[in-house]
Amino acid sequence: MAKEIVLFVLFSVVHLLAIVTITKEDGFYLPSKIIPIIILIFGLMRFYPTLEKRGKLVAIGLVFSLFGDSFLAIPKEGYFVPGLGSFLIAQLIYSYAFTIDSKIKPILAIPFLLFGSSFFMVLAPKLGALMIPVGFYISAICLMGWRAAARNSITKPFYLGLAGALVFILSDSIIAYSMFLNREMDRTFASLGIMITYYLAQVLIYSATKSEELDVQSVKNT
Repeated sequence: MAKEIVLFVLFSVVHLLAIVTITKEDGFYLPSKIIPIIILIFGLMRFYPTLEKRGKLVAIGLVFSLFGDSFLAIPKEGYFVPGLGSFLIAQLIYSYAFTIDSKIKPILAIPFLLFGSSFFMVLAPKLGALMIPVGFYISAICLMGWRAAARNSITKPFYLGLAGALVFILSDSIIAYSMFLNREMDRTFASLGIMITYYLAQVLIYSATKSEELDVQSVKNT
């Protein structure tokens, strides 16, 4: 197992422990949350000059995810929309990365369109002023899922990337459910579910990218 994956897992566990032992107001909370993503960023950035276009895009997507994590970890009010916006950009970047060398395959968009529209209709009565930004975000995560499913190569990176996209959708769905549909849901339990699925999604997308990059470099060196 790659060194950065081991470090990622260890520091992810540290943050999960932080969720159940401290609050957002604690000075350790924010660093514990973002260190796993920083590890993945550096895992790609150290190869940045030789990365293919998809690898560079995923690295940039991780940076915007880092911004989103940071905004959402701030205990003061008013940072939800900037956090949502940062993740929206990350999802669009991931969507573009998955689209490279892929066909449109509109039929594969149907399940994501059905899920996104249905989920939005369920959420809509609870969203208030957040209806438009949440609507855009749901569209973005469904677009990412569709583009991950529409990739041409049915290889290990394809399956890792698709799994990452689907788990990302699950993580964001837990956020929406706990924030808008079930406000009485235990916050610690919700946070654990969100972060476990979120970290898993990011490391799957990272692993898909890294695996693909290694394959490309291997071909170039032969």
